Amino acid sequence: MLVGCASSPALIKSSPKALVLTLSQLPYSGFVVEKGSKADGFISNSEAAGGEASLLRRYQTEGRQSAYLVTFVREVSPQTVVGPVVIESSAVLYKSASGAASGFVEEKKQLGQAGWVEVSTGRLGAEAVAFTETKALDQTQYQSFVLDWRQANVVNQIHIAGNAATLDLNYALSLARVQQRAQPRN
Repeated sequence: MLVGCASSPALIKSSPKALVLTLSQLPYSGFVVEKGSKADGFISNSEAAGGEASLLRRYQTEGRQSAYLVTFVREVSPQTVVGPVVIESSAVLYKSASGAASGFVEEKKQLGQAGWVEVSTGRLGAEAVAFTETKALDQTQYQSFVLDWRQANVVNQIHIAGNAATLDLNYALSLARVQQRAQPRN
């Protein structure tokens, strides 16, 4: 094992808002930005911790700086639509790549404990993981995919949901690649 021989990736210094997808980057028609959700927008550490002091301390220890989440929706029938009905794009900015790596591991652990099923992602960022779950909704099997990946000091996430008969991980992977390509390299 070689230690200290590789150069570390440059840190990303952009605002988390600049690191998520925009409506114009979505390759699917009919989406709008969801308005009025308290979960969308900038998410401070204290908001993300939700009053849990130990979680807030962990964020501070990891060097978590801030996050941004945007949700896109389209008003379509889940029974007849092809592809995603909901797309969430988020980015969490850390002071260091090691802090982001720690945050990535914790996110993976939480999704696994919540009963999501891990699926293969292929190569994306420095490390990536994807999970899926399927639930019944209005006489339809509704499937969700969550794809997390770390790029330098940022943990990114794409979360999509739609009719299980027409949705697969490739939708999330294609959106993740768009988001990753749009991120600046400092």
